[in-house]
Amino acid sequence: MIERSLAAFFQEGLSIHIGTRNERLEPNGAKAIAAIVDDDGVHMDVYVPKVAAARLLPDLEANGQAAVVLCRPTDDRACQVKGVFAGVRPARASERAEVVRQSTQYRDYLERIGIPREATGSLVIWPALVVRLKTTAVFDQTPGPKAGRQMS
Repeated sequence: MIERSLAAFFQEGLSIHIGTRNERLEPNGAKAIAAIVDDDGVHMDVYVPKVAAARLLPDLEANGQAAVVLCRPTDDRACQVKGVFAGVRPARASERAEVVRQSTQYRDYLERIGIPREATGSLVIWPALVVRLKTTAVFDQTPGPKAGRQMS
């Protein structure tokens, strides 16, 4: 479902937002800090600061639906991944280096478009929870003629 080159893009350190909805179809969401795509190309782990994840979990446990938007700030290349909730767990200490790497790259991108490090220094990245999703669809969200096209 998620080809290797697209997985590499998702894991480079992007702006990531995970969205859910409740039973009244009201949206909920949180800033995520990292994403890892399994080798199977079907499962994706989304790292969410623990403080923000608590708002999402009731929605995920109730209906299992989520959407993740991943965007590179320097050129607005973006994708939306729709998926089904496959579990949650605390991020492991061994995963922290990857979370920090992706977060640092994201802040580097923001700096390139004029947002100074001082403005992003308070972004919370740890402790984190890992929201595991089984991908059901991927859409191109990059502005332009292909925006909205289903990629897989």
